[in-house]
Amino acid sequence: MNKKKRLTLYSILVICLLLFISGCMRQKLPFFYYTLESSNQVETPSTNSLPNILVGPIVIASFLDKGQLVKQNSAYAITIEEQHRWAGNLQEMLSDALINNLSRNLGTNTIYPYSDNHVFEGLQLELALLHFEKDSKGQALLRARWKISDTNQSILYAKTSTYTTQPENSNYSSLVQGLSIGLSSLSEEIADAIRAVALEME
Repeated sequence: MNKKKRLTLYSILVICLLLFISGCMRQKLPFFYYTLESSNQVETPSTNSLPNILVGPIVIASFLDKGQLVKQNSAYAITIEEQHRWAGNLQEMLSDALINNLSRNLGTNTIYPYSDNHVFEGLQLELALLHFEKDSKGQALLRARWKISDTNQSILYAKTSTYTTQPENSNYSSLVQGLSIGLSSLSEEIADAIRAVALEME
């Protein structure tokens, strides 16, 4: 085999090797999907009549509302976890979890999701989710600004609440469990506020 043929063969082998390596590098990484868990608290019997309750709108900070879980690296930097994603629309999952949690806490089924076209009389819970991620200390962080209004949109109660939960370990299932626990605690706080507001309305 002459030198020219040898170089051609070597070139072909190198190209094949590079293509093989490139194909291996381009293999898709696996995705992992997560859902929020509603509170498993035993339903509390209602001690007084409650008005209808509308949950929403729920507004989510834009950096949280991309479909992926988020991790804080510092006060100024975050990581969007491409492989670890919510199994559905986060806004819908939050709404469902809040409604389920509030129904159990308040012992009522007259709690409804927000709709733009909904004609409603009762109390309305509006919520802005500011943080819902792993913080720089490794804790599950939830921070929300929320308010309760009446049919006339008069604000009856307003607060910003923060909850942190230490996950059992460093995996993302534990993080989501911690976030669910934080949401359950927030739901209990909101339920107490709704009871107080409803009592004043009587």
